[in-house]
Amino acid sequence: MLPLISALAVLPTGAALAQVSMPVPTEEQVQLMAEAAPTRSPAEPRAPRKLLVWGHPYTHEPVPFAGKALEVLGRKSGAFEAVVSDDPTMLLPESLSRFDGLVMNNIHERDPFLPANLQELSPEAQAQAQAQAGRIEQSILDFVAGGKGLIGLHAATAALQGWPEYGELMGGYYAGHITEEVAVKLDDPEHPINACFGGQGFRIRDEIYFLSEPQPRAKYRVLLSLDLGQMRDPGNRPDQDYVVSLVRRYGEGRVFYCSLGHAPETYWNPLFLQHVLAGIQLALGDLEGAADPQ
Repeated sequence: MLPLISALAVLPTGAALAQVSMPVPTEEQVQLMAEAAPTRSPAEPRAPRKLLVWGHPYTHEPVPFAGKALEVLGRKSGAFEAVVSDDPTMLLPESLSRFDGLVMNNIHERDPFLPANLQELSPEAQAQAQAQAGRIEQSILDFVAGGKGLIGLHAATAALQGWPEYGELMGGYYAGHITEEVAVKLDDPEHPINACFGGQGFRIRDEIYFLSEPQPRAKYRVLLSLDLGQMRDPGNRPDQDYVVSLVRRYGEGRVFYCSLGHAPETYWNPLFLQHVLAGIQLALGDLEGAADPQ
């Protein structure tokens, strides 16, 4: 089994960051993903769909696993074509407009749209990079508000904590985690994104992120949360409300976030893949389902 790497692990800075080597899925692990992925999607795509899966593979162990799993999932189910990239220019309007959805793939850097060697650049180049990062932020907001889909996987809530609108999109920011086997309950058993669970809660071993403010249930439709009747309270939230996945509307678009997805083996868990596929399809507008608060 591959070692788990903390989402808050200290990383090198500057040019050395891009030299960090993270594990990549083996051929055997990719085969496990292919065997676990569903052969059909929950909904027939209304048009051919393209999904941009964005995240730097050298910053967090799950990034290459999630990217490969989504490639396999889209191809096998026929729901979408996944394009995996960590090029920030892909997030500018002229490129992003070619996609139907955007996956924030386990990004957990404070400023993932800036070059890793920002401090080594000239003042002029730094200003240009900062300006581009601002355009990217606005591009993403316009993309979702205009009717496209945004999907956050696992560490996506740890990133961009200096951009409040992003936390609003995702349901909050990272506020701690546990790594253990947890019990998960269905907060909305009838929701089509939860159809794969057959009305039953489940147990899974993974790294579970906790969300900070804002309170998810006031603004978001909660799909899954920790079942404290079947496990210990992690002691992180006074309200004892630990959301695992949620959906929301933003303008004309839709957002799906799931905190599962750190452990490599999660990406060949059939229930996880089915849940994520349904969440992606709702975000893309192909799967009908409520996205308003309960």
